[in-house]
Amino acid sequence: MGYYKAPPVSEVTPYMLPPRVELIELVTSGVVYFQEDGNDRELGCGALFWHLPGEETIYRTVAHAPYECLAVVFSTPVKPVRQVPRLSIISDNLRTKELCQELLRAYHNDSLDRTLLGNYAYHRLLWEAHLGTIKNTAVSRPFALEAALLFVEAEFRRPEIGVADLAKAAQLSEPRLHVLFREYQRQTPYHALTARRIQEAKWLLSGTTRNIKTLCEECGFSNVETFYRAFKKQVGMTPNRFREHHTVSAGSGYFPNRWQ
Repeated sequence: MGYYKAPPVSEVTPYMLPPRVELIELVTSGVVYFQEDGNDRELGCGALFWHLPGEETIYRTVAHAPYECLAVVFSTPVKPVRQVPRLSIISDNLRTKELCQELLRAYHNDSLDRTLLGNYAYHRLLWEAHLGTIKNTAVSRPFALEAALLFVEAEFRRPEIGVADLAKAAQLSEPRLHVLFREYQRQTPYHALTARRIQEAKWLLSGTTRNIKTLCEECGFSNVETFYRAFKKQVGMTPNRFREHHTVSAGSGYFPNRWQ
């Protein structure tokens, strides 16, 4: 198990799975392209790929928003059989981040039983893939909304980005964009953008030792004061307090080298 950060390029070198190996990639940020039914799909946080022998890992991205993902490799005694589609979607970005952190923490805890952890990780990811397949079959979001959400995922780190930019990316008026966000996301475009920045901040607070000023800039906040107000309003505690509650011990390997 490892956490992979693609370099700022359009393609990385893919890895073809050997016999009796399954590999799961859960995208946590950035943009990745994947061909499905002859068409390219642009995907971001929550894209869950389940690869079997003979298939290649994801490798196409964009230089200004390279993808990051959790990668989990399973060896099997017999030829694996596909149980879920190769691609499914976890629609909740926060749950995606939390699942990634949970599995990485457990993996780097030497006191935990590896067999039990492997069983848990496999079946938890299998369940998420199953749920993602059901949800995506039942509810199809408008293309314009998907475009706006992908834009949020790719550009949220830029503090100058606002609702007008989301509307432009979706090729909609701002009022129409608000209607779609309210109907499908149960939030405003502004809150969606802020929530994505806060999610990234929570990830960095619990998984890195970056100082607050650097961290808030990396998450797309224009200054520390704005970051503190937004974070406390949404999370219910200050960033420093959150870090105290969620920081893992030093040297636990939150960002290991690529798994292969």
